[in-house]
Amino acid sequence: MQAEPSAAPTASVASAGPAEFGRTAMAILVTMVVLIVALTGILVETTWHHPVGSVEVLPPDPGSFARR
Repeated sequence: MQAEPSAAPTASVASAGPAEFGRTAMAILVTMVVLIVALTGILVETTWHHPVGSVEVLPPDPGSFARR
């Protein structure tokens, strides 16, 4: 018994039309843009600091060893 190679997998890949390819490409592009915007937002949030000259004064910690 000899198994014959099937042409079905290559035929299904080749049958994808330009419209389906365009939709896939657009989905990938949108996903990449959303990821870039999200990562940029995270980067800005984690690295944002107060301008030079303004100091944030925190209330004293009542449980601090320096206060005892």
